[in-house]
Amino acid sequence: MTMTQRRWVWRGAIAALAIFGGTYLTGDAAAKDTLVLWHAYRGEERAALESVIATFNAGSASAHVDLLAIPYDAFADKITAAVPRGKGPDLFIFAHDRIGGWAESKLIEPIEFWVNDERRSQYFPITLQALTYRDSLYGLPMAFKSTALYYNKALVSTPPKTTDELVEQAKKLTDVKAGRFGLVYENANFYYHSCWFQGFGGTVFDNAGRPALDSAEQVRALAFARDLDRKHGIIPQEVTNVLVTTLFNQGNGAMVISGPWFRGEIAGKVDYGVAPLPEISGLGRRATPFMSSEAVIMSAHSTHKEAAYAVMEYLTSADAARVMATKGRQTAANVKVWEQPDVAKDPTLSVFRAQLDDSRPMPNTPEMTMVWTPASTAMAKVIVGTTEPGAALKEAQQEVEKLIEGAKR
Repeated sequence: MTMTQRRWVWRGAIAALAIFGGTYLTGDAAAKDTLVLWHAYRGEERAALESVIATFNAGSASAHVDLLAIPYDAFADKITAAVPRGKGPDLFIFAHDRIGGWAESKLIEPIEFWVNDERRSQYFPITLQALTYRDSLYGLPMAFKSTALYYNKALVSTPPKTTDELVEQAKKLTDVKAGRFGLVYENANFYYHSCWFQGFGGTVFDNAGRPALDSAEQVRALAFARDLDRKHGIIPQEVTNVLVTTLFNQGNGAMVISGPWFRGEIAGKVDYGVAPLPEISGLGRRATPFMSSEAVIMSAHSTHKEAAYAVMEYLTSADAARVMATKGRQTAANVKVWEQPDVAKDPTLSVFRAQLDDSRPMPNTPEMTMVWTPASTAMAKVIVGTTEPGAALKEAQQEVEKLIEGAKR
């Protein structure tokens, strides 16, 4: 039997597993398959995932899922090291940006042969697009994540709709000597900077897949980011994620650019709101952050692929997604969840849903891993140092081109 024939046999087997609410039913099973699922969730998301998996385990006649929490900073390296040696999980939950490299290394399983049009229609198209590499699908999306604008309601009555308004409001709320700032975000971090360079019309790669770090749009965006401190004085120097949280909770940071994860770091005493990122003044285009499609992904080395795919379907079903949204405060990729009033009317989740329309999937090609260090170095030279944006980005462009060429050789 060919691999394609085996895949269609597996697909037929999965189709026979009827998923109803919190359970899926099978015929008489001699024993349960034990599957290992790695994740990096903490706090509310972790508790929600544990609840979902407990429901699955209680209702499944043929599979049992064991959860293992892995520190986020070590997660990608552990996948790369463990899976080829047969020591990794059957499934894991991670953002889509490493999919290209893992697919090329044959660490993860393509699943498009299992996923029909009806299944695809359950998710926001952009979240599936992000999980597609070389026409193959490598995961089912659980959540989408991007940045938006948090603001302290005691300081900001109406969030800014344009970057000119952002600067104007932030200036009024800044007192450098008193340690108060109108805007706080990790301005030397390329991930957070994505909202500006994509809003200005820049891209990481051009249409031919070549690096485009030194484009005119990228240079303008980096100059804008630099001027938030150097020219306008509204943002502190050498910002870290700890400083962002500290200033916001102290009432010394009026507005913050961050993602859904920031919600769990806000002190209970802070009355805050969330708004979509502002429009770039003079361009008529909204700030456009990176979008991460957080997905459940199957290891190519799993020996229980049929059962693993059934778990993937369950974890991304409307029932499971509602638990992740309401208990875990997760921005669900399942479209039907947003028909539920308790999700659609959540003041924070609803903003990130709106921001999704002005977000762009982070590139998932192997070349993307070669961008981060040169881009971050360039940003530090401009934001913290004195290098001009054009010169710093030209150097980053040359470095990325060299890395890509070296990888080809």
